[in-house]
Amino acid sequence: MIWAIVSSGIWNTSQVVIPVAIGWALDDGIAKHNNDQLILWSVVILLLGLVRSAMGTAFFRQSTFTATLSSCLTMQLVTRHVTALGASLSRKHDIGELTANCTADVPAIGAGMQHLGRVLGSVIAVIAIIVLMFTIKIPLGVVVLLTVPAVIVLGGYLLRPLHRHQGDYRSQQGRLAGRAVDIASGLRVLRGIGGERPYAKAFHADSAQLKVADARVARAEANLGATDLLMPGLIAVIVTYAAARFVLNGEVTIGQMVQFYAFAVFLTLPLHDIMDGANQLTLSMVAAGRVTALLNTPVPDRAGPVSAPESRGTVHLVDPDSGLDLPPAALTAVACARPGDAEMLTRRLARFEDSGEVMLGEESLSSLPIADVRSRVLLARNNDRFFAGTIGHEISPSGTAAPEKIADALRIASATDIIDALPDGLDTQMTGRGRTFSGGQLQRLRLTRALLTDADFTLLVEPTNAVDAYTEHAIATNLAQRHKTEPSRRSTVVFTVSPLMLQQAQSVAFVIDGRVVATGAHEELMENQPEYRTLMVRDDASVVGR
Repeated sequence: MIWAIVSSGIWNTSQVVIPVAIGWALDDGIAKHNNDQLILWSVVILLLGLVRSAMGTAFFRQSTFTATLSSCLTMQLVTRHVTALGASLSRKHDIGELTANCTADVPAIGAGMQHLGRVLGSVIAVIAIIVLMFTIKIPLGVVVLLTVPAVIVLGGYLLRPLHRHQGDYRSQQGRLAGRAVDIASGLRVLRGIGGERPYAKAFHADSAQLKVADARVARAEANLGATDLLMPGLIAVIVTYAAARFVLNGEVTIGQMVQFYAFAVFLTLPLHDIMDGANQLTLSMVAAGRVTALLNTPVPDRAGPVSAPESRGTVHLVDPDSGLDLPPAALTAVACARPGDAEMLTRRLARFEDSGEVMLGEESLSSLPIADVRSRVLLARNNDRFFAGTIGHEISPSGTAAPEKIADALRIASATDIIDALPDGLDTQMTGRGRTFSGGQLQRLRLTRALLTDADFTLLVEPTNAVDAYTEHAIATNLAQRHKTEPSRRSTVVFTVSPLMLQQAQSVAFVIDGRVVATGAHEELMENQPEYRTLMVRDDASVVGR
């Protein structure tokens, strides 16, 4: 930025000095028929032109570099902060607002940085013009000294409504982007329930409001643009007329009149740059406010030291609010009468939200560093994403899992056949979100990935509801066998109402209205809990349907 300001200042000032050299060439060279002076001032004008060309090239190159670098650095800040926020982001900022941050705000910040050097360089040029005019003719310098601040003040007055309207436009743009994302992601559901027309009407209404806001911005920009053209031109007319009157009165020379005329004409350029730059800086400030609001969103906590290995895998995960007590090194099932209870419990147990006081051994989960929580408690759900890359990298992102361990996890998740059917096995490229795989295949690959993390507690939410009954039974049996033959393994907690899975669990916790009402083996609960038996009968029908 410093180099951009310096090069812009020299670039503008060198142009200011050129009229001075032209005036001296007229007065000392042409008017006095002095060839030496004419040649001297011609060489000076040539050198000033070369300086202006070199500094202009340097300035535009540097300002473009500054804009690009500023945009990229801002994007890095946003990306890193969004990554640090993790799951808490969705509750604080919607996806439409985040999309607008990346597509509209980040480039606007770069453009503002690009114009900042030009604005400051133009200010330097205006100051140089006023000083030169004062040295030649004080009254003309006074005219410029009074009119230029008036132009800037008027521009500031017009910028206030522009700033306000741009802020409103930007807010509505974020809301409209969010609605577009919602419609695109839920289009199948909307078609299934006949909700396309109401959502289309709502989108059209939001779009109409955005159009009105855009018109307000355009009106404010038009007022600013008209002022940008009118005021510098008016200054040029006033200065040129006054200079001509001074020439007729014999108070200034022809060369000085040419200087004043050139000053007045050139003055329109830096004033235009100041007004245009102020408009762009206003846009940049609006964008910076949006990005700053995102960057000021507090991260739950910073990464801290991970628990020592000897303290892991030996403690209970307890939720006092619900009465749920998950033992270590066991296959535990949680059957919730309401699906919403499973979502609420798993988010609290994995600290995706800070409600309640979940305990991990003797320590409160909220007191542990987030890195420790994520390494010890894993929440695996059916909407977890896959990214583009090889299947081996997607199911084992750390790359530390041994081939034998990957093969064992694939076997437990009944996903070996998926890999065997691929031409390159684990090296096969997966598209974003795994679109080339069926829902059941993706569910088994997600289970494989969850098993390979080797967390103390792996929370699985309905991990088999997209597979057939035969595959579901095989997965449940494999999970049970895993904990019987390898008791040192970490604990697996399955939130499900599938009898095929519940039968294999070492213990089942039955939850009604967010509270554990009974625990025991599946057969015991079927015999002693009528509500549990009713829930299983209802789910048995869905299993038969599958």
